[in-house]
Amino acid sequence: MGTPLVSADDYSPAIEPASDEGQLAIENFRIPEGMEARLWAAEPMLANPVAFGIDDRGRIYVCETFRQSKGVEDNRGHMNWLEADLALTDVEQRREMFELFLGADVQDYTKEQDRLRLLEDTDGDGTADKATIFVDGFNDVLDGTGAGILAIEDDVYYTCIPKLYLFHDSNNDGIADEKKVLSEGYGIRVAFRGHDMHGLTLGYDGRIYFSIGDRGFNVLTKEGNRLYHPDTGAVFRCERDGSNLEVFAFGLRNPQELAFDDYGNLFTGDNNSDSGDQARWVHVVEGGDTGWRMYYQYLSDRGPWNRERMWYPYRADGLTTEVQPAYIVPPIVHLGDGPSGLVAYPGVGLPDRYDNHFFLADFRGSSVNSGIWSFALQPKGASFEVIDKHWFLQSILATDVDFGYDGRMYVTDWVDGWNGPGKGRLYTFSDPNLRTAPEVLEAQELMREGFTTLTTQRLGELLDHADRRVRQRAHLQLAERGAVDQLTQVIENEQGTIPRIHAIWALGKLVREGKTDAATLLALLKDGDAEVRAQAIRELGDGHISSARTDLVKRLSAGTPREQSLAAIALGKLGTDADSLGSLVKLLESNADADAVIRHCAAMGLLGVATEDQLAELSGHSSRSVRLGAILAMRRLRSPLLSQFLNDVDAALSLEAARAIHDLNIELALPSLAELPDVALMSDAFVRRVMNANFRLGSAENAQVVASIAANGKIAEPLRMEAMDELLLWDAPPNLDRVTNEYRPIGERSLDGATAAVRASLPGMLIGSDELRGKAVQLAGKYKIPELGDQLVAMFHSDESSPKTRREALTALVAIGVESLDALLAQGLEDENDLIRAQALRLSAERTPDKTLPKLSEVLKSGTQIEQQTAVDVLGKMTSPEADNVLLEQLNRYLAGKVAPEVQLDLLDAAESRKGDDFRDRLAKIEAARDKSDPLSHYRMTLQGGDAERGYAVFFGNAAASCRRCHKVNGNGGEVGPDLSGVAKDKTREYLLESMVLPSAKIAKGFETVVFALADGRIVSGVMRGEDATTYKLVKPTGEVITVVKDDIDDRAIGKSGMPEDIVKQLSKSQIRDLVEYLSTLKTPAPMEGH
Repeated sequence: MGTPLVSADDYSPAIEPASDEGQLAIENFRIPEGMEARLWAAEPMLANPVAFGIDDRGRIYVCETFRQSKGVEDNRGHMNWLEADLALTDVEQRREMFELFLGADVQDYTKEQDRLRLLEDTDGDGTADKATIFVDGFNDVLDGTGAGILAIEDDVYYTCIPKLYLFHDSNNDGIADEKKVLSEGYGIRVAFRGHDMHGLTLGYDGRIYFSIGDRGFNVLTKEGNRLYHPDTGAVFRCERDGSNLEVFAFGLRNPQELAFDDYGNLFTGDNNSDSGDQARWVHVVEGGDTGWRMYYQYLSDRGPWNRERMWYPYRADGLTTEVQPAYIVPPIVHLGDGPSGLVAYPGVGLPDRYDNHFFLADFRGSSVNSGIWSFALQPKGASFEVIDKHWFLQSILATDVDFGYDGRMYVTDWVDGWNGPGKGRLYTFSDPNLRTAPEVLEAQELMREGFTTLTTQRLGELLDHADRRVRQRAHLQLAERGAVDQLTQVIENEQGTIPRIHAIWALGKLVREGKTDAATLLALLKDGDAEVRAQAIRELGDGHISSARTDLVKRLSAGTPREQSLAAIALGKLGTDADSLGSLVKLLESNADADAVIRHCAAMGLLGVATEDQLAELSGHSSRSVRLGAILAMRRLRSPLLSQFLNDVDAALSLEAARAIHDLNIELALPSLAELPDVALMSDAFVRRVMNANFRLGSAENAQVVASIAANGKIAEPLRMEAMDELLLWDAPPNLDRVTNEYRPIGERSLDGATAAVRASLPGMLIGSDELRGKAVQLAGKYKIPELGDQLVAMFHSDESSPKTRREALTALVAIGVESLDALLAQGLEDENDLIRAQALRLSAERTPDKTLPKLSEVLKSGTQIEQQTAVDVLGKMTSPEADNVLLEQLNRYLAGKVAPEVQLDLLDAAESRKGDDFRDRLAKIEAARDKSDPLSHYRMTLQGGDAERGYAVFFGNAAASCRRCHKVNGNGGEVGPDLSGVAKDKTREYLLESMVLPSAKIAKGFETVVFALADGRIVSGVMRGEDATTYKLVKPTGEVITVVKDDIDDRAIGKSGMPEDIVKQLSKSQIRDLVEYLSTLKTPAPMEGH
């Protein structure tokens, strides 16, 4: 028995009232010819629908969320706790982190709830007429979004971080009255909103499969096994009662939904990281690692994820072939932008074209460019390739899609934006001629009545039903009955592949549970149908049938690529064995890395059949593919013996070993990585890991290696710059890893061990680009190397040095403390370049604040933008009454309208850092004078004074803003929103600011959906493409352009922008100012490169 439930009856979330909006929206949908769209339910019957599930009676359970940004948080809105979040290793630590950062306010996270709503069409008219709260109260501080639902017979499964739940409604009143927690410990970290626990689906094997985004997990199973990946997303499976929980695959970012095809192959759509990478269609292979780690998200370039092209399909091009890690299972193809709901077509309700097709919701924050993709797969080696990809449904902000047992496709509509508008719709799409087909009506009746009363003979017949869901329930019922004879009869006598496969799955379940022998399955290894052999192989492996070993070994050489991959996995489950080891080695050799899935499966096989020492012995094998397979297996063991592969004759294999040693922090092997010679000959990925190994180890010898890289002109400048950065950080290493960004604290240490290395290598470091020399100059100052003083003085005075290099030279000279410093600073204050004058002002104020005060006052009256901004910043850091007086005088000038717009934000920031009454009084007067009717008044001080270079970094690298997720600039970025390459050509700074502060105020043409109610009673809708004094031009979903006369319009509704409305809250005003400055430079699109 589970725990009795008490509903939170007094909870009443904000939900919009009933309206005709949902019905009117249908006009704007683009649907296949011959399909009929119908509104099945709308607010207030449901709101903010994340996902839904259909039970055997056709009732629909909707996952409703009301906690977005009100308890379900996102690191982009809390960058102050980012490092603490990256350090978490279990769920309860997250509670402690919330309490540390929020104090008593943490209770605000419990005010709203997520819940499951049950919708019913009780009179069969095709629309819902009854809504019940099935279960609610998901509002613990640790609770995430309730995002996964699966209803099977009387079981209702629900995923809501940190737990997997099972509910029952014992009295059939539509309200859960019994709860069981099947497992918990999911969602260690905050990460991104939407990266939830979801994807619940019933597998071919009768097990429950589900997924989690990259918030990680630390779960203790019922059997006492620890499942731990704090840094990535994964797919799990367990029995219906939650037992035998295991990680099926990992390395995913946000696999929102899962779907099996007719042959038991598992797939998901995985999201991109908003950095120019693309969303991916992934074959979820058992044991597979697709490469994503959540700490990559907070590197401006996403680190190895982008640098090493992990998100590209296997061997997509020459560069990918060269740099992509071998330990991952790459995606099949790039597909969509915001993969969300997913379903495999069950076989009934649609035209024959859609046999073996998938349907994937693409959620992009706005209905204009969102919808449902459809596509099919065909075998390619041991995996698949996508065919017949096309939009099935457009202009709906779909979160989930599924097929009812009534021949209809059901789709949930989020309606607007990202946070949940208090609205929600459920639509059906169907072919009127097919939804009454005999197989549809039969499936509906069978699911409604259940399978327990059917005869064994009838169940056997249903294994050939047109609806996969019927076939699945029939074979699971046969397994439940232990109907071995009936299953054997189907396997041996049935001509079709599909019914035989279902019988194999049922028999395999019985074998796995120890309820029958495997003789029939063993015999199938010699069957004439390759797919039947493949299924038997998988079931024998899952059943751990050691007597199958000899025949499984034969399939490694004689089987199809699919058989080979499944046989390799199966052998790995049967334990150590010399014959299996030899055959897997031969498979790796014959595959020659041509098929990434076969390589992965062979490595997983090695992991099970070989000892660690046996794997290490393969370092001497003549085949590079065999050696690589051994490295991949040893990576899973985190074996220190991987160091034996660091000097492989094939540099790619050495790098693969280095990746494992470095990225998994195999401490015993790290010194071997650090001392590798010939760094100049290595790839970027290799050099970074060698450097970082030395940085982490931290001895004088390690510093010498890093310094030699910084001084080596044969090494690429970005790597030399990284080496210098490591030397600059030597005494206070950051807690986040230099390559991966993982939380790996080292602790403070002395500069002494590195000083000699820097002194010896600085001459070489000063040879290179201006930027490189500037960094070397910083090192000279950091390590206070006086013998470079004369050279630095010369650089400061040289006309050939750039202003930035001269600035760094002056800064280093102050750090070293040269005798001529006063004269140098005096010269700097009078320099012709304002960058130098501003830095000299800052350095002078740090040395002699009182003496510099008059100069600061003078600059505030007549200096350039950068000088005045520097002066205000310096004054803000001073603590003297005299500095206060200067700032107060500037605030009086601000009130009089005499402070330049470029400096206003800096002045307000400086004033807000002060605590005196005088400052509070001036700030209150400034606030009182603000035009409250102006929605931009809080931000007008960001219109001028920004830095375009910093703005570029915000646009392309800032994790909180994620601008490049949706917008392209000169070919770089996403396609969800308008291209901004020439946005400033005809747009003002005010327009640019408004687009961030009030994204729905003015929506770019082509991204604005409108609905018009006309005087004659007609409703027209489409995407706004233009207007003149008397008419609007709309593009309808069909592509037809229509003209609407303005005088004919009775009423209108405009959709919201897909841009998050709270984006401005994720950025500081300084960052907004820099972003405005950068966008204002985009006047002419750069010419596209040729192909």
